[in-house]
Amino acid sequence: MPNNSNEVCGDHGGKRIGCGRKPGVRTQPIRLPEWLLEQLSKEGDPRQLIIDACLARYPSIYNEGSNSND
Repeated sequence: MPNNSNEVCGDHGGKRIGCGRKPGVRTQPIRLPEWLLEQLSKEGDPRQLIIDACLARYPSIYNEGSNSND
């Protein structure tokens, strides 16, 4: 797993300083099969891999989201 400043942030609930969402970045929860998350985790950060795949498939959305804080 990459070594970053949010390493103390866990996958479980509870408030931790510096571990929240970025202001202005709108998100929507989505449930994925556990096997898919496990496979993605073997390749890297699942969230970033999903974002990269979406941008590769739909390059026009890159410009739409360029004003976000992400």
